[in-house]
Amino acid sequence: MSRAFGVAAAVALLIVARARPDWLVRLIRAFDQAAEIASPRGAALYARIAPRLLGAVYRMVVEDATARVHDGETVVDLGCGPADLLAALSERLPQAHLVGVEPSEAMRHAGIARLAGVPARDVVIRDGSAEALPLPNASVDLLVSTLSAHHWRDPAAAFREIDRVLRSGGEARIYDVRFATFGPDELQRIGRSAGLRTGLLTRTVAALRLGPFHPFAVIAYRPG
Repeated sequence: MSRAFGVAAAVALLIVARARPDWLVRLIRAFDQAAEIASPRGAALYARIAPRLLGAVYRMVVEDATARVHDGETVVDLGCGPADLLAALSERLPQAHLVGVEPSEAMRHAGIARLAGVPARDVVIRDGSAEALPLPNASVDLLVSTLSAHHWRDPAAAFREIDRVLRSGGEARIYDVRFATFGPDELQRIGRSAGLRTGLLTRTVAALRLGPFHPFAVIAYRPG
């Protein structure tokens, strides 16, 4: 991606992020959910382009995780896709227990292939979704998700599951594009529907810059 194209894309993202018409958000989510990214062909293509397109996002997440995770703790990557973030986390957090959760069988196969090149560490990929996490109660210290929240079919159910699996003192950090993820008012509605205490779900602009702009948001949640 050329620098000029990146800046142009950032300008477009910023304009849409500020306007954020609901119809456009619904269109983007519907398009994403209808795309064939979960097919073997789509997963293979995504596995090739994701490191190039999302490298800066992954580096941001890894830095955030490194500041929050201690040896022996459990980190979950929800919607781990082809496992590039898991591989990066395994390099920086070699003593952590890493779990990828991915609903697409094709993506899980791509992730397993990706991790075959990583030195043997405590990292696994499991079949599951945001609405049905394959994890015990109170078993997770940090849960992260990158650019997958706008795919969730039932956000309230997803946050109930996140609340269930987080340990006391744990945290979820959901990274997504600002114009596609949940807005502040929508997020509070989701929290109420999920039965979470008011104010425990927060949305901030991520520090990562694309040109002169900040096109990503972080939704954070800590159990009350």
